[in-house]
Amino acid sequence: MGYEKIKDWRPMDPQSTRDYALALADNKKYQEALNELYAVLTKSYSQEAAFRDEGIEEVIVIEINELLALHRNQLDITKIDKRIIANLPVDVRVVLNWNKADTDIDLWVTAPNGEKCYYSNKQISIGGRISNDFTDGFGPEQFLLKKAIKGTYKVETNFFGENQLTISGPTTLMAEIYLYYASGKQTRKIITLQSGENGKEADGMLVGEFRF
Repeated sequence: MGYEKIKDWRPMDPQSTRDYALALADNKKYQEALNELYAVLTKSYSQEAAFRDEGIEEVIVIEINELLALHRNQLDITKIDKRIIANLPVDVRVVLNWNKADTDIDLWVTAPNGEKCYYSNKQISIGGRISNDFTDGFGPEQFLLKKAIKGTYKVETNFFGENQLTISGPTTLMAEIYLYYASGKQTRKIITLQSGENGKEADGMLVGEFRF
């Protein structure tokens, strides 16, 4: 599996282990996926990586509890710290990942009432909130909304900048949009796109829209 090689090549990055875990889950290897996700929480990383990826724990805990909600009867959870186990279904979950280090990409989600949730407005009045702003790493950034209001939601990304000289071309981004996350009627849509000219998007780039 390609993600396993990436984990071996870049063991210093928690995103590598997370990507491998999510690939395992997609292949219905739920126990292995759980073990790998939990390893992200328990492994020691360098001070530089810990500072760069501060806040990734929130994303990992959500994903661990999604596995438990959907596949609890297939999982051995005896090694999981019970303090992180919770019933955490949400109506809307949006996750943004990207493929370059030293890159600051922002997730923006605009609700039907016109409120935009992003790094400088982390919580909106209908209850939506966004995770920590990753300014130097691979993400992920996550938007959660427990009880959605009806209407159209807009997902955008803003390429704020990069701190490396690169000839590798545009940054590739992957957005995942979940409705009824961690419930029996969960749906998932994946959108992959690249940053625009010179990797810069002054006012945000539309990822997609969805209705709830």
